[in-house]
Amino acid sequence: MPKFRLVQYNPTISYKGIKTFDCGNDMINSFVYKSMKKRVKKHLSQAYVLLDLEDDEHFIGFYTLDTFSIARESFGLENRPSGFPPVIPVIKLSMLGVDKRFQGKGIGQRLLKDSFLKTIQISKLAGCAGIYLLAEKDAVNFYKNLGFVTLKEIEPLPMFLGIDQILQS
Repeated sequence: MPKFRLVQYNPTISYKGIKTFDCGNDMINSFVYKSMKKRVKKHLSQAYVLLDLEDDEHFIGFYTLDTFSIARESFGLENRPSGFPPVIPVIKLSMLGVDKRFQGKGIGQRLLKDSFLKTIQISKLAGCAGIYLLAEKDAVNFYKNLGFVTLKEIEPLPMFLGIDQILQS
């Protein structure tokens, strides 16, 4: 069984394999190469990276979290939570990627589970209604299977998972 370590991204460290990271999505790859370090340094995002301990702590996956807000009207009538203010504070899962060599092994779910734990911690410190993301077509079913609801039928697809559902999982 492979051994991994999940750590908070440190922009002053050069991670082995980060320059050759390939999750199969050009936008996510470009974010890793060009934007992640800048966003973390400017405190616009926080990133968490998964390192392969069996390969000299090789960079194999990551996710980023941002503070964000969505309008209550973003929810369709059938899935609009009651009692929410007009502007809803959420944590945005902005990016999540797993190197192609490690996909299909539950690593994406492991990263997502950690993002849920961080969202719970944040909700206890400052309050947030849940986690929000924009899902690409090929990831929509992955998130739906975890309980996310769709907000609007646009691409990428906005999705939301409430803090109560996160606490139950």
